[in-house]
Amino acid sequence: MTTYTENCSQSIIETPFGLLRSMGQALQHSFEVQKLKAIVARERQQLLEIPAAMLKDMGITRAQAKQEAQRVDLPQIRMANLAKERC
Repeated sequence: MTTYTENCSQSIIETPFGLLRSMGQALQHSFEVQKLKAIVARERQQLLEIPAAMLKDMGITRAQAKQEAQRVDLPQIRMANLAKERC
């Protein structure tokens, strides 16, 4: 029997049940990442709807808001928080 260690000090034992559990965890993580992508995309689109005066109060120009809305990456801090929630 082989034991693997993942992040968060979780051990995965190479047995049929251990592999199923790790596959389930991987699927759940993938689902959570996709959910986060949808949330971030929606937030970025909402940024475009904010009036210019409010953007100015936030210290953001309309051009910066448009640039942010076009991004497709995920903020590193949000990914880090997602990883913390798994542990």
